Amino acid sequence: MSIKKAADVLKIYSTFFITTHINPEGDSLGSQLALCQLLEKMGKKAIMINDHKVPGAYQFLPKSDSIRTRIDKNIDYDVAVVVDAPNLDRIGRAREVLHDGKLILNIDHHISNTNFGKINWIDAKACSCGEMIFELYKHMDCEIDKDIATNLYVAILTDTGSFKYSNTTSRTHKIASELIEYGLDINKIQENIYERKNLGEIKLLGLALSGIQTDATGKIAYVAVTNNMAEECGVDLKGTEEFVNFPRAVDGTEVALFFREEKDDKIHVSFRSKSSVDVNKIASAFGGGGHIKAAGCLTKGTIDEVKERVLAETAREIAQKPAEGVVEGKS
Repeated sequence: MSIKKAADVLKIYSTFFITTHINPEGDSLGSQLALCQLLEKMGKKAIMINDHKVPGAYQFLPKSDSIRTRIDKNIDYDVAVVVDAPNLDRIGRAREVLHDGKLILNIDHHISNTNFGKINWIDAKACSCGEMIFELYKHMDCEIDKDIATNLYVAILTDTGSFKYSNTTSRTHKIASELIEYGLDINKIQENIYERKNLGEIKLLGLALSGIQTDATGKIAYVAVTNNMAEECGVDLKGTEEFVNFPRAVDGTEVALFFREEKDDKIHVSFRSKSSVDVNKIASAFGGGGHIKAAGCLTKGTIDEVKERVLAETAREIAQKPAEGVVEGKS
């Protein structure tokens, strides 16, 4: 469905519940916040509830302190808006706030989106949900201010890997340029997101990188972190999503993997492709999904068991792809 139908929903209804995926990051948070700001500019009421709290690196985002994590099943609203989530399982406990019979507006850019909403605005060509929300502002002729620009810029910055990955287009740079014109301190934004790690987090990265490996072909590079490693460094495992970029940097790698131990004998796996290998397809085999170049899944098992299964499936997918040169991938 089109941006027009999404805009119509925002115009027609008065009260909104906005949520996004578990373990939120720059795009999910920036898009969620900017959408809330859009609704407030329209004179609407909106409440934001997520399964997980805002990570420290993103607590500088305007209005981020308005995001709740206490699940209230009794809140009243007209429309639930789910941003940057390919399916309802990905919103975690926030799913309990969804009411039977209430309209769900699904805004996403994942190719694996299951179209779970009554209204589905999916744009797999967008570099980020932030780009989609920017276009929504333009479509609705709604004024952008510095706070809104900050949220949109962070959404686009983080989902393009600081404009390094193949989802970055000339349109991406034009949008970013326009947002910067609102007086953004892009150096400060970069520092807040990427350069405020505590000593324990740096030690955890070092511990993880000491165990980086490749498969026998050298085409798959991978790294893992466990709860024991985090405990040794005195930190938790939140905010480690960037770890996948280190195996991605290994020369000759076609697919990079990052394994992170979760609760209840589950392992989160991040996939990144530097070639024509479709990691969305691999992640889907384990109940996950995402994009062709970047995907993820959460699967049962010990970290060694999951490594074995995921490495085998990844090797099969690489073996099946047509021979070609390695190109840059999206993260």
